[in-house]
Amino acid sequence: MDNNRYCVIMAGGVGSRLWPLSRKRLPKQFLDLLSCGKTLLQQTFDRYSRIVPKENIIISTNIEYSTLVHEQIPGLSVDQVLHEPTYRGTAPSTAYVASHIYQLNPDANIVVAQADQLVVDEDLFVQTLSNGLDFVAEQNKLVIIGIKPTCPETRYGYIQIENESSLSDKGKFYKVRTFTEKPAYNFAKIFMESGEFYWNSGIYICNVKTLINTMTELLPDMMGELERLFSEYPNRDERRRRIYEAYTSFPSAAMDVAVMEKADNVFVEVGEFGWADIGTWNTLYGYMPQDEDGNVVTNPNAMLYDCRDNVLVLPKGKLAVMQDIEDLLVVDTDNVLLICKKGDERDIRKFLNDVRMRSGEEFI
Repeated sequence: MDNNRYCVIMAGGVGSRLWPLSRKRLPKQFLDLLSCGKTLLQQTFDRYSRIVPKENIIISTNIEYSTLVHEQIPGLSVDQVLHEPTYRGTAPSTAYVASHIYQLNPDANIVVAQADQLVVDEDLFVQTLSNGLDFVAEQNKLVIIGIKPTCPETRYGYIQIENESSLSDKGKFYKVRTFTEKPAYNFAKIFMESGEFYWNSGIYICNVKTLINTMTELLPDMMGELERLFSEYPNRDERRRRIYEAYTSFPSAAMDVAVMEKADNVFVEVGEFGWADIGTWNTLYGYMPQDEDGNVVTNPNAMLYDCRDNVLVLPKGKLAVMQDIEDLLVVDTDNVLLICKKGDERDIRKFLNDVRMRSGEEFI
């Protein structure tokens, strides 16, 4: 396997749209949401281990989840887990990891991935990302994996591509024309029907030098500070302490907005391997086994009578008996019981805000 290949798995989010199962103390990436025997983080690590040497996979997470990362992926070295001392968005965390990887290997080609995604055809996924890594090894380009829309989804960002591709012996790579973040339904329908737009998967592929040069042009203060800290503090522990101190001064910014939408060297490689972002209860419902009445039930002790199209997440060791419920989300955890309509993720945000105002962080 190519030792110049690296992967960064972003695993620092709190997964609030899957509350109350995903909680601040144990967010979704550390849960077995698909009931397959592995957490989302473990599945992601295994998937990228087919593309990148295991020792070249780096987990970027919040400092409070460090123990969870090491528990779920035993054998990681200290250099394979980088901590954000506070939430500042994906641009600062990507900049930090890129600087770290450049110090390890200035010829590195990187995949920046998310810890909470589903892939259906893993063989095609491996081939697609391998092609992308080979492409960026030869081209000063930033590549985003674009997913062909299967429905007018409003929860994803969309990328419009130029009609002509940049051909290589590894496939077609299309220059990005525009980005649109979470469009209204009517626009999403137009985008899907046009054939020019793809879902933004949030999976980036790039050479580390290209990434650092691009980010330095767009975010010079932050990148300059990171370059100074890596240069002046060769001792790892001291350098990390200094970076933690500087981190709060970094801009709070998403990688898409701060870098990808502004750079002129961004291309799309189309992924047709079957993909979903496991971010909401509706998405989870679509990918979990359903009974003959369309119910998703995580507890074999549940007894359902005339129930249809529900998501029922119930604790082990508890008997649940339900009758005549339809299109509901029922989530029972240690100290929160949620019963609501299955449909709109905006309701979850409202519930969270109201709970926070009433009880602080106790139930968050």
